[in-house]
Amino acid sequence: MGRINKISWAEPSIEQEEFTAINKVMNSRWLTQGPITQKLEKKISQIIGSKYAVITNNGTSSLICSLMAHEIGPGDEVIVPSFTFVATVNSIISVGAKPVLVDCDPKTFNTNVDFVRKKITKKTKAIMPVDVAGMPIDIDKFKELCKEKNLILIQDSAESIGAKYKKKNVGSFGHSTVFSFHMAKVVAGIEGGCIVTDDYEIAQKAKLIRSHGDANQYDHKVFGLNFRISDLHSAIILQQLQKMGKFLKHRHTISKIYKTELNNFEFQEIPQYVSRHPFMLFAILTPKKTRENLNQFLNKNGIETRICWPPVHKQSFHSQIFKGKFPNSDEIFSKVLNLPMGNGLTEENAMYVIEIIKKWKT
Repeated sequence: MGRINKISWAEPSIEQEEFTAINKVMNSRWLTQGPITQKLEKKISQIIGSKYAVITNNGTSSLICSLMAHEIGPGDEVIVPSFTFVATVNSIISVGAKPVLVDCDPKTFNTNVDFVRKKITKKTKAIMPVDVAGMPIDIDKFKELCKEKNLILIQDSAESIGAKYKKKNVGSFGHSTVFSFHMAKVVAGIEGGCIVTDDYEIAQKAKLIRSHGDANQYDHKVFGLNFRISDLHSAIILQQLQKMGKFLKHRHTISKIYKTELNNFEFQEIPQYVSRHPFMLFAILTPKKTRENLNQFLNKNGIETRICWPPVHKQSFHSQIFKGKFPNSDEIFSKVLNLPMGNGLTEENAMYVIEIIKKWKT
């Protein structure tokens, strides 16, 4: 089996429907946040099962907007995993609050309430757990802990739209949950983000914040910023959202092929409470000190991969701020290699990836 073109790490599926939707927006002459964005918000609430949805220009903006809507700021602490993309922690820093890092479970890659509980202080105002690779956190346990300690729960579900926890959609549990529509995600809008919640006041405040706090005709009710999305992006997301079921089924098929054919590798462990994993990423755990060799071998054979982001405490900037030991995060990072996984990845190309991995010698 041979190939000519390079296999992308996150091949999206953009079809004629997306181009047609973009043309309709262009012809309407309403290009910035407008009627298509409003339509998208209603559609997301309907699909997810939340009362409200607030669309922004990206996932990071949605995290910041959510923190601001919950009035989290200077003097507050927010507990967050170190094993996450830096946007999670940077959003907390941007509102003047203090991120408090915790380690993660070595099997699921997600943090858990046991790690978090140990870091709660009188200054803790919120917990911001992350659904790593799209796999949901143990939502019930986090909600119980937040109720017990009177804390705010903001779930970073940037990678987990379409995921199900105990047969319910992630985002349908009432608390603020943030999704991303970056091009690598299951629903790929090139860029885009969303806050879903059942809290009317939080939703209304978030809508003000995303547009400079403007309520009506330049009357700025609260402090806000420009987190507005264009109707062009919303049109793409709307089309992608209608295909989400097909995309999720496809990703499940690819993941099953990987797991069956690469059964000599370890994978992210999926707990019983996860009813549906969207496989935004598909990670294998490589044998110790062999990841770079395998990564280079795959790239040499026309296969694009990602080694995953270093934990926050290992980042050049953040390591100056955060001290402490996070052994599980370090261990996972040293082994994780993300294989190609996207809505546009064919089964033939997935089999080629497997063929090349089987040729690799440690």
